Amino acid sequence: MNKKLLASLVVAGMCVTAVAGAAPMTDFHSGVGQLDLGAWDMKAKDDYVDGGTKWNFNGGLTYGLAEKIGLGYEYHGLKSQSFTWDNKEYEFNGQEHEVNVYYTLDPKVAVFVGWNHIKAADDITNNVAQLGFVGKAPLGSDNFNIYGKIAGGTKSTWLGEAGLAYTFAKDLDLNVGYRYLQTKAYDDTFKFKGLILGLSYRFGGHKAAAPVVEPTPAPAVVEPTPAPVAAPANDYYFNSIHFDFDKDNLKADQVPNADSVVNAAKQTGHVFKLVGNTDGLGTNAYNDDLSKRRVDRVAAYVKDHGVPANQIVTIYRGKTDPAATNATDAGRATNRRVDVWEHK
Repeated sequence: MNKKLLASLVVAGMCVTAVAGAAPMTDFHSGVGQLDLGAWDMKAKDDYVDGGTKWNFNGGLTYGLAEKIGLGYEYHGLKSQSFTWDNKEYEFNGQEHEVNVYYTLDPKVAVFVGWNHIKAADDITNNVAQLGFVGKAPLGSDNFNIYGKIAGGTKSTWLGEAGLAYTFAKDLDLNVGYRYLQTKAYDDTFKFKGLILGLSYRFGGHKAAAPVVEPTPAPAVVEPTPAPVAAPANDYYFNSIHFDFDKDNLKADQVPNADSVVNAAKQTGHVFKLVGNTDGLGTNAYNDDLSKRRVDRVAAYVKDHGVPANQIVTIYRGKTDPAATNATDAGRATNRRVDVWEHK
């Protein structure tokens, strides 16, 4: 891959991710994966002939090996309609196999390096080393995401894909996009492009299929549920930072709330208490850990933006302090939060 191609790749990747899943996985955690199945209306051609369009199968599997590290495999059919050339019948009869290692740069952006085995025709095969980016971002609501993938590699190879993903059920996305692949062999440039359709299924990690029923504690040990107005003396409610289901990353629309904590802490010098909460789905142990991760993420953000550690107090309450009912989606969304209290 020459320097000019690499520079173009980096710039294009930044553009994709700045506006910013199959929609690709970008936030990797151990044991969490995604299965992608679909097809694309692929048009094949080279410098000499046009192979026409034909529907081809696509599939892939991506899996988190560790925090921020993932491994992925993708398959794309590259078979065209038959065509006549030099009074003989021909067709592009190829396929593409990608194996990539991913690293999360941000919950919505990942970089990858890998190997791409491209069989452009029966007697033409390229083995390509590649580098690229994947990115996604919400579009208007949590149910829609725009996504993009771009990569460049050896043998004048580059690929790009961009599209829209719609979450229509828990852990299931419908995807529509456009894909382009180009590679060169024997001074002949092969191009494959077309509309791509797919279904993505996410698996692993915390599931919310059914709330865990736990024994009701004896009345003698039940403590009243704290309410925001019942804060300790000299603690005043400041704001709340909300999270997606089973996530601890700061959403884009919640960054202003975190920034307001930063500004107030710098201006007043007061201590701010970050209290982590979850919805009521899942076990106590899992939600205790999730609330801790949410608080730690907010604490790291405000410290990284110049707030001294001695002005931050962290408290983890798991699912024990709901602000709304856990019987509805809206109520559970309200409960997935970090409450911020200002100590004056």
